[in-house]
Amino acid sequence: PETPRARAGFAEIPVEQLHPNPHQPRHRFDERALEELSESIRRHGVLQPLLVSEDGPDRYLLIIGERRWRAAKMAGLATIPATIRERLTDNEQLEMALVENLQRRDLTPLEEARAFDHLRTSLGLLQAEIAERVAMDRSTVANSLRLLKLPTEVQELVEQGDLSAGHGRTLLAFDSDDARCEWARRAAATGLSVRELERAAAAARDRPGPTRKAGARAVKDPNLSAAEGKLALRLGAPVEIQARRRGGRIVISCSNQEELVRVFDLLMGGE
Repeated sequence: PETPRARAGFAEIPVEQLHPNPHQPRHRFDERALEELSESIRRHGVLQPLLVSEDGPDRYLLIIGERRWRAAKMAGLATIPATIRERLTDNEQLEMALVENLQRRDLTPLEEARAFDHLRTSLGLLQAEIAERVAMDRSTVANSLRLLKLPTEVQELVEQGDLSAGHGRTLLAFDSDDARCEWARRAAATGLSVRELERAAAAARDRPGPTRKAGARAVKDPNLSAAEGKLALRLGAPVEIQARRRGGRIVISCSNQEELVRVFDLLMGGE
């Protein structure tokens, strides 16, 4: 019988002889979308061949087309059409898979950022060189890489789609990871827009910090902290409650006149 090697770069390869590319930048596959593609493959077959490279006897590495391969397995296909390339380096595998996924817009913001970072660290590429290889603006690559500076908790919210990449980049404007995580949770829970988050970050930067004696540490009542959080969510601006023995103050920080008017209107109920 004819082997895959015998057909000059093209073959029907047994699906069990294929294995995923460990350098594939895409790690999440929507199960519902896979089921829909699987049903299409049952009806019409695989219309676009995979791109693979030889990886040992009767073994092939997927370079492009992992989603089609997964769907073909779900559809019960025994073989799948593929174009066979010579063995590629790890970095060539990553670069080809990255470009293909970028063209299809199949990557999450964090998958894209990690792929760019891999190109940077493995190949020693500058941001401008990465941008040239993937046909994107350097500023787009730079903004993508900034997401990797976020705390793990915030990265997970972006990865899951609870926050956008724009939210993630805005959260970097807060001056600590604790603040970034706190505002990320607030934004995810209440649906704060990127613009509202930008206002909160600007107000937090402009608010003067408390003056304390060296070594002193203030311990805030958790009920007050919770109340501050509720007010901040309602107003879209940082709030500090200063409790005293008799009464206290509520301080709402506004970064500019426009912000002040917006908060005032909220407090007045739109009157």
